[in-house]
Amino acid sequence: MPSLTPLQKAAFDAIDTLHFGQVVMHHIYKYPLKVWYSHILDRLNEILQKVGVIGKQAEITKHYILAALEIYLSVNDKYISDSFEFCEKHNTDEKTIDRDDYKKVFDYERNFSIAMLIILAEKNGVDEEFFLQIVNDVIDDKALDLSSMPYPVCCRLTEGCYAFEYPDAPLGFYRELVSCDIIKCEKYSHNIDKYAKKPNSELSSLFIRAGLLFELRILQRSLQSMIPIEQEQKIDILNFDLKMPRIDRKNLADYYKRLIDVNLLGENPNTFITFKCKEHVSKKGAEDLLKSMSKLYFHKRMFGGSQARWLGTLGAFDIEASLCKEPNKAIYYELDNSFTISEKIELKFLDHGFSVAARTLYLRHKEIRKKGYPKINYYYHLLLYNLHSPWYLTGDFYDDLVLKCKEDKNE
Repeated sequence: MPSLTPLQKAAFDAIDTLHFGQVVMHHIYKYPLKVWYSHILDRLNEILQKVGVIGKQAEITKHYILAALEIYLSVNDKYISDSFEFCEKHNTDEKTIDRDDYKKVFDYERNFSIAMLIILAEKNGVDEEFFLQIVNDVIDDKALDLSSMPYPVCCRLTEGCYAFEYPDAPLGFYRELVSCDIIKCEKYSHNIDKYAKKPNSELSSLFIRAGLLFELRILQRSLQSMIPIEQEQKIDILNFDLKMPRIDRKNLADYYKRLIDVNLLGENPNTFITFKCKEHVSKKGAEDLLKSMSKLYFHKRMFGGSQARWLGTLGAFDIEASLCKEPNKAIYYELDNSFTISEKIELKFLDHGFSVAARTLYLRHKEIRKKGYPKINYYYHLLLYNLHSPWYLTGDFYDDLVLKCKEDKNE
C-alpha cells in the first residue's frame, strides 16, 4: 500500500478528532450533564432566529459564540483564587504577589484570546459588536447559569455542541471527502450514495462546522506562543508502550516529526488559519483546509489502525450506541444475520455509499469495545475531577495521560 500523502494524513487526523468527540459525548449522554447542550443550543438558536440570522450564517455565528463561551468559562473565580493561593504559598521571590494584579493576568489572557477569535469571526461575516453583545447576554443569562457549568462540558463546549448537533459527523465528514474525490476509498460507490451531491456543490453544514472547529484548535495552539509565559517552550515526547501496534507508533512518530519541523524549520509558531466559509465553499475549500491542517494541526490519534480499518471503527461505534438503546438485541448471527444491530449499521453505511460487511463491523466492535472505549471513559473521568485551566493551555495533557495509561486500563 502506498504511503499516505500529508493531505490524507490530515484527513484522518480530522476524522479521528471528530470520532473521539463523538465517543466522549456518548459517555456524557449517560449522565445528567447532557442537558447543558440542549439548553445552550436552544437559547442560541432562539437568539439568532429572533434577529434574522439564519441558514449557513447562523451556523457560522453560533460556532464563534460557542468558542467565545468556551474561552470565558475555562477559568472561573475559584480557579483564580486557588491558583493565587498556591502561587503565594510557593513563591520563593521576595516580591509579594498582589491578588488584583494576579487576576489581571487571567483577564488579559482571556481578552487576548477573544480578540484573536474576533479576527477570525469577522472574516466570516460576523459583526464584532453584535457578536460580543450576544456573548455577554448569554453569560449574564440567569436562567442558563453558565457559571455552574461542569468542567467536562465547558472545556469542550464547542466540540460537544457540534457532536450533539451532528451525531454522525465522522461518517458524514469522511463521506464528503470521498465523494469529492479528495481521498480514496475502494468500498465507496457514488451510485448507491443517497446523500451524493452534484459536482462543485457546496459543502454541507456538517463539514463547514467541522472546518471551523479545526480553525479554532489551530488558533488555540498558536496562542501558546502569542501569550507570553515565563517558562521556556519545550516538546515533551510521550514514553509509549513498545507493545503498541506499529501503525500507531508510526502515527505518533509522524506527529512529533511534524511538531519539531514546524517549530524549528517551518511556519512561525504564531501562525493560525482562517477557514473562509461565508461564501460558497466546495471541493477546493476542503482541500485548502486539509493542506493547512497538514502543516498546523497537531493531533495524537486516539483510535489505531490503518486507513482501511476506519469504516469498521466508525461502524463499531454505531453498534455500541445501538447496543445501549437496545441491550437485548443481537449484534450478529453467523447463520442468519437478519434484524440484528450489525445488519442495521451495514444498511446505514450503504445509504452513505459504503459497502462494509456486517461481520466486519461485528469483529471491529468486539476489538474496540475491549481496547478503545475504556480509555475514552478514563478521559471523561479525568475531566470530571479536574480543575479549570486557561483555555489556550488546554492542549495535549489529557491526551498524553490517556495514551500512556490505556494499556493498564484495558487489561
